[in-house]
Amino acid sequence: MIIREHSEPLLINGTGIFLTTGGSWDFYQGYILTIKSVNIEQKQVWIKLQHEDELLKEAILSEDATFVYAKDDEILNITVDTIYASPGGELITFKPVYQYQDSDFPEPIISDDDDNINQSTDDQIPENSTTNQTNGFTLFHTIACISILLACRRIVN
Repeated sequence: MIIREHSEPLLINGTGIFLTTGGSWDFYQGYILTIKSVNIEQKQVWIKLQHEDELLKEAILSEDATFVYAKDDEILNITVDTIYASPGGELITFKPVYQYQDSDFPEPIISDDDDNINQSTDDQIPENSTTNQTNGFTLFHTIACISILLACRRIVN
């Protein structure tokens, strides 16, 4: 959800990201979002936002809750979409995710083929970067968890 008009350029436009407990996502300009823990019973996730090593904001959010970080203008606007649990761990989906340029830091260099998946903590995308995926929770695990959840819903209903 976009709160209001912005004077700074949009860097990430509504994409979705997936993180597991303990995982983190490196945004442009040195911002890092980390999953501290998940409370499955209450369907809540504890997240923290840092810029490099400085803690900027922490929050405990439920599904459909929005996390906003702003200075003079909004910089990050992140919505918790779904919190999944499996015997292998928890998976949190965030969408939509918006990032606006922070005028206090240099403008990041974004290549034309960048789809907000391959990011580094530097302002430049290295050519040999790998996808920002937490070890141990692959796309296969994600699809398997979603399939199991859907199958359990059918059985219960």
